[in-house]
Amino acid sequence: MILLTVSGLEARVSDAFSTRYPYALPQTSIGELRRMVRELRLRLIPVVSDEKTMRLEGVVRRRALLTVTSTRAGVAARGLEEEPRLLLKPGEGLREAAGRMLELDEWYAPVVDDAGRLLGVLGLEGVIERLLESGEEFLEKPVSRLMETRLVYVEPGTPVYKVWQLMLSRGFSALPVVKDGRLVGVVAEHDLLARGFTRPDLESPSGLRRGPRVEEVMSTPPAAVEPDAPAAEAARLMLRRDIGRVYVVDEEGRLLGVVDRSDVVAAWLRGRPRSKVV
Repeated sequence: MILLTVSGLEARVSDAFSTRYPYALPQTSIGELRRMVRELRLRLIPVVSDEKTMRLEGVVRRRALLTVTSTRAGVAARGLEEEPRLLLKPGEGLREAAGRMLELDEWYAPVVDDAGRLLGVLGLEGVIERLLESGEEFLEKPVSRLMETRLVYVEPGTPVYKVWQLMLSRGFSALPVVKDGRLVGVVAEHDLLARGFTRPDLESPSGLRRGPRVEEVMSTPPAAVEPDAPAAEAARLMLRRDIGRVYVVDEEGRLLGVVDRSDVVAAWLRGRPRSKVV
């Protein structure tokens, strides 16, 4: 069986990755990195040795920028970069590449040539775009079939430093904000960086108890669908708003679950067996 075909051929990484993905140099300042994250909504920034060879040296993750206080000067990409957990080649099958990304919980992976030169980045949104274009049947199923119901949430009055602690200790990149059982907003890593809240536990000038609250930084209105909405609707909403997840609510706005980009791709991988050569 041939899956997710492009002109009769199995889709490859080259069919879905971005060749215009932004990158940084080792000397790029932390201020510029933060600007890239804020304005371009990046979650991962590749670092290349120079613009002539484009040899990949490492990656800077958005979360790394949360661990450095806004008052710390002299920090550059070379001091924040780490080895990428996964490197992809343009000729790899898209299905296999997506499976490896989910196994490592990686939403973005640099794409390089045989010489280690950066060609671009494959993000899960690129995979989802291909799924929508190919009209995969599972996307017509209700979003309730894909959603995660075990949720951690915060309230509008929750101190921002507690959100920061949850993100770093539990690996959350966003948390729903709930008041009286109803979804009222979302607070994400991007919100904290965009508003200058990095290491708020150290930076709150008036103490933790009187520091900033979630209601001061959360994004509203939250992106949400009802449980009987087709998965394709949630997928398109994520792409259109460039967000990582969509929340599922009932008619009264009560939070029921969440579907993120990895849930959509995982549903595709579960529902279709791998191609075999016999």
